[in-house]
Amino acid sequence: MPSVNDPAIPVYSASIGSWKFSVSRRPLGALELAKRYDRMAAKWSHLTGRLGYPQAYERLWKEFLSEANLVPAGYPLRLLDCGVGTGSFALAFARAWAAPVCVDAVDVSDMMIEQARQRFRQEGYEVSIQCADVCALPYPDNQFDLVMAAHVLEHLPDPVDALKEMRRTLKPGGWLMLCLTRESTLGSYVQLKWRTHRLTPERGESWLNAAGLDAERMNLASSGWFRQTSIACVGRKPDQPLKNLNYEQSC
Repeated sequence: MPSVNDPAIPVYSASIGSWKFSVSRRPLGALELAKRYDRMAAKWSHLTGRLGYPQAYERLWKEFLSEANLVPAGYPLRLLDCGVGTGSFALAFARAWAAPVCVDAVDVSDMMIEQARQRFRQEGYEVSIQCADVCALPYPDNQFDLVMAAHVLEHLPDPVDALKEMRRTLKPGGWLMLCLTRESTLGSYVQLKWRTHRLTPERGESWLNAAGLDAERMNLASSGWFRQTSIACVGRKPDQPLKNLNYEQSC
């Protein structure tokens, strides 16, 4: 019989009079999750491409850079992708940024990591990728100008723990961009298949705030299947906000 302390992801809740019903589900463990993504790695880019995710990512980053008024300056921007997958999210940013960028990344799937390395190499970008847990990032404090995570946190029983790690690695004033599974019909399918959270923008922002980040409400439009399955949430690490990114060191 499972312990009351077992990690679980909420799926459904309802009230009937004085009765309250709730259903939760154990998340996939790290090893099982890695195995699933290993099996999907070879066709992942093709699948997400058919759903229009790469185009949605590029639009998202262009709107973010415009609304945040960020422009390149000085040394290369330092970027960390937490759960890099096949690299689509980070590559979309690199194209939108159109200036030197140093990319670090982690993932739990060795096969996804290999796919990402190949894609970065093909597009002419250098990348350093490690197999690591987003709740224990192998980086010092205050290293990155931008941290991103696309459809990673919703796999975790306590996403705030991972967000605290991401916050730790951000420079003061650095930015965090999240893509999360939204509450929708298609979001329910994703939750059923992958045992994930489904979120509203307000819930995603509450995670950011709980991790000590300042949630930034932005008008980031999306379209197609991405709009049906995903939300984008933006946060910043407090203290000394950055507008023009002037870096003290290169990567």
